[in-house]
Amino acid sequence: MRIDRHRARLALLLPALTGIGLLAGGLMLLPKEREILPAVRRAQPVPFLATRSSMPAPASPVLPPAHPSITAQIATADAATLATLTTRLIAEGQPVSTLQVAYDLVAAKRPAVALDYLAARPDGATAATWRLRIDLLHRTGRDANAAALVARAAEKRGPLPAADIVAAAYAIDRPDLVIVAAANHVIPPPDTALALDLARRADKAGRRDLIALLDTTTTANWRAADPWLAIRVAARSKDTAAGLRAAGFLPVEQRQAAREVILTEAGDRAGLRTELLAHATASGAPLEPIAERLIAAGYRGDATAVLRRAAAGLAPTAPAAQRLLYLMGPRPGSDDLAWLKQQSLQGSAIRQRTWLACYAERDQPGAALAFVTRHPLADETDVMLMRLSLARAAGNDAAGRTVLAALLDGRTLSPDQVRAVSAAAPVRIDLAQAAAITKRRVAAGIAAPRDQLDLAWVAWNAGDAKAAGQWLDAHLATTPTDLPALRLMADVQARINGVRGARPWLERALAQTPADSRARAELLEKLGRRDEAVRLVETLRSETPQDRSLAALHARLLITQGQPGRARTVLAQ
Repeated sequence: MRIDRHRARLALLLPALTGIGLLAGGLMLLPKEREILPAVRRAQPVPFLATRSSMPAPASPVLPPAHPSITAQIATADAATLATLTTRLIAEGQPVSTLQVAYDLVAAKRPAVALDYLAARPDGATAATWRLRIDLLHRTGRDANAAALVARAAEKRGPLPAADIVAAAYAIDRPDLVIVAAANHVIPPPDTALALDLARRADKAGRRDLIALLDTTTTANWRAADPWLAIRVAARSKDTAAGLRAAGFLPVEQRQAAREVILTEAGDRAGLRTELLAHATASGAPLEPIAERLIAAGYRGDATAVLRRAAAGLAPTAPAAQRLLYLMGPRPGSDDLAWLKQQSLQGSAIRQRTWLACYAERDQPGAALAFVTRHPLADETDVMLMRLSLARAAGNDAAGRTVLAALLDGRTLSPDQVRAVSAAAPVRIDLAQAAAITKRRVAAGIAAPRDQLDLAWVAWNAGDAKAAGQWLDAHLATTPTDLPALRLMADVQARINGVRGARPWLERALAQTPADSRARAELLEKLGRRDEAVRLVETLRSETPQDRSLAALHARLLITQGQPGRARTVLAQ
C-alpha cells in the first residue's frame, strides 16, 4: 500500500516539476529589457527635423515586450490573426502592447501587415500610433492617405505632439502642411531655421501663397538668414519695397548693386534714378559708374551732373572729363556752360587755358568772345589766338583787327602760332596787317608759294622798288619761270636800272609767254619789236574781231609806228 501511495505522489509531482523546469528555461531564453529597447528605437522612424529645428523630437516610447506567442508569429501570421491574439492575451491579463507588435512587424519588414494590424485593433488609431501610421502609409505607397491624416491633424489642435506633425509632414514631402498647422495654431510658430527651410521649399514649388501664409504664422526673420531668397520672393510677388528691405540684410558691399538690380527688374525707373542719385551723394561713391548706369536708365542730364562732380578739379584729358565733354555735345546747356566757365577760372594757368578752350569750342562765338576777352589770361598769346578765332567765327572784324594788332606788335610767335594767326585773321583786313602776317609766315619758314610775290606787290604799290626787287629775288629763286613775277621784276628793274636793266627780264618773261596771247604782244612792244607785235595783234583780232581791248592795243602800236591814220581806222571799225 505504501508503495502504491509513493508511486501516486511521483505521478503527480513529476509532470509539475517538468512543467516548472520548462517554464524557467523559456523565461531565460526571452530577451531582456536592455535588448528590447534598442530594437524598439531602431524600429521607429527617425524624426526628420531633429537637427533642423529647436522643436523637440518625438519621444521614443518605452514599451513592454511582446508576448512570446505573438513574437513567434510575427513573421508569418496575418494582421487579423495577430489582432485576435492580442485581444485574447489582453483579456487574459497579459501585458501586450499594440504599438510594440506593430514595431515588431516593421522590424520583420511587414509594413503592410503592421498597418492592417493597427486598423484591426481598437487602440490602433490613437495618438500614440499616429506617427507610426503615417510612416507605414508612406512606406506602402499610400501617400495620399498619409497626407490626409496630416492635413486633418493640421486643422485643429489635438493630442498629437507638434514635433510629430512636423516630422510626419516632412516625411511625406508635404512641408506646406507644417505652414497650415502653424497658421491654425496647431504647432508653435516656426523658429528661424524651420521658417527658412519652409520658405525655400515654398519658393522652389512656386507657392507664393504659402510664403505669405508663413509670414502670418511667425515673426522669425528668415529673410535675414537668406536675403537672396527674400529678394527672389519679393520679385515674384512684384513687391519692390520688400525686395529693397531684404537687400538691407546683405553684406554691405553687395547691398547697392542688389537694390539697383531690384529696381531695374521691377521697371521702376524713377526709383532707380532716386537710388543712383542718393548713392552718388555718398562719400567715396564711384561717380563714373553711377553716371553710366544713369545713362543706361535714360537719365542723361543727371549723368552729366554726376560727371561734373567727378571731373571737378581734373584736367580735361581725365577720363571722367572726357566722358562729360562727350555728353555735353557741341552746344551744351546753360548749366554745363556755367560749369565750364567756372573750371576755366580755377587751378594753374595751364589748366585754366585747357578748360577755357573747351568752353570756347562749345558756347556761341559771340558770347564766348565776350567771356574770353574778360578772362584773367586774355592777354596771353594762346588765349589771344582763341579770341582771334572767335572773332572771325562771330563775324566781328573790328574785334579781330584789335586782337591782330596786339599779336603783331612785336610779340614772338612760333610757326604754329603764325599759322593760327593766318587762319583766324579777319576777312576784312587792311593791307598793312595782311603784309605783316605774310612777313611773319616768311620769317617763320612757313611761307605760302606766293607770299613773297604778294610782298613784292605791296612794296611796288608803296613805291619801294628796291624792296619789291628783294622779295622778287627770293621768290624767283624757287620759282624761276613764274611769268607774273618775271614781268613785275622787269618793271622793277626798269625803274631802278632803266631799259637795259629790264631787258633780260623781259626776254625771260617772253620765253614763258604763250605764242598767241596779248601778253606776248605787250612784251614784244616793250622789247621794241613792234612789227612782230602788230602782226601778232592783227592775227589775234582776226580771231576775236569784237575784242575792243585788242583794238586799242592795235591802235597804240600803229601810233608808235607813226601810222595815226590806220590807228583811227582801227578804232572806228
